[in-house]
Amino acid sequence: MRLGSGIRIGPGLGLAGWAAAVSLILGGGPQAAAAERPPSARQFQQRTAEFLATQRLAGSPAPRGRGGIGVDTPDPAVDAPLLGDDLAVALYGAPQLRATAIGKRSPAGAARKLRRQARAYATVSGRPAALSLDLIGVVATASAGSDRSYSARQDPDVIRTYLKAARSVGARLTLDIQPGRSRLIGELRALREWIALPDVDVGVDPEWNVGRKGVPGRDEGTIGYRQLNRASRWLERLAEAEDVPAKALIVHQFRAGSISGRRRIKQRDRATVLLNFDGIGSRRAKKAGYKNLAINADLLDGFSLFYDRDLKLMKPRSVLRLRPEVDYAMYQ
Repeated sequence: MRLGSGIRIGPGLGLAGWAAAVSLILGGGPQAAAAERPPSARQFQQRTAEFLATQRLAGSPAPRGRGGIGVDTPDPAVDAPLLGDDLAVALYGAPQLRATAIGKRSPAGAARKLRRQARAYATVSGRPAALSLDLIGVVATASAGSDRSYSARQDPDVIRTYLKAARSVGARLTLDIQPGRSRLIGELRALREWIALPDVDVGVDPEWNVGRKGVPGRDEGTIGYRQLNRASRWLERLAEAEDVPAKALIVHQFRAGSISGRRRIKQRDRATVLLNFDGIGSRRAKKAGYKNLAINADLLDGFSLFYDRDLKLMKPRSVLRLRPEVDYAMYQ
């Protein structure tokens, strides 16, 4: 999740190079494009250990509760779909990725930041906003790792910690998947016990879906409608089997090539699909990119904002004026 919209850059440039090029065209300058590179598998492990050690010093990461994954059933206040009549507001990142909105803060601090950001929208619209902490549950890595997948799953204690933080402010948790070389459906199955909870949703980052020979950080990934339709069908069947609220499937895109066959993505009753625009740059360019990619009337639309990399961060009032209407605002 990074860049601008609809601009083709020559092959071989790599993510860092074409990120800088796109950002310059959009008006953000080279500093705006300084996206965090994916960590190596070893770096991810080290940062995970450091984070969990910090949490232990501050107290237990999260109560173990009952069941195989050690969490309790959420309060009724958060037992409702993320995507409905009201706007949803999300905060994105991971503690191992320190340039992200979540990575810059403690879990409790991220939850408080999310609550404040949602209140800013409620003040303008006069309606409450749904809240989501979007934790990267599968992180793309620059090295292969022991399973050669170029991705790493979050430690269960990390997920428990952020689920607890989300619930503390009446938010849901989204587990974002950066597949690397893994298959999306395989990662969904690996996270099934978490996704089966009433207040956990799913995100997908096509940028990091690099296929059998790609390397995150070097090659730009993409995803096809068949994979997304298979994922939404799996989510719908899970929601039906577990008798939980409809799941959200947030799919990120920053240009037309991020998703192939976008018009053929299916909307489902118990798996609500939303395409989220992830452009960085000037307000004018972001608005144009968002409008150009909102082409499937059956799906919901989302819009990303970058605290440190956007050129003049758009205020909630401006986001709410976008057309088509925004259903989901994510802060990174």
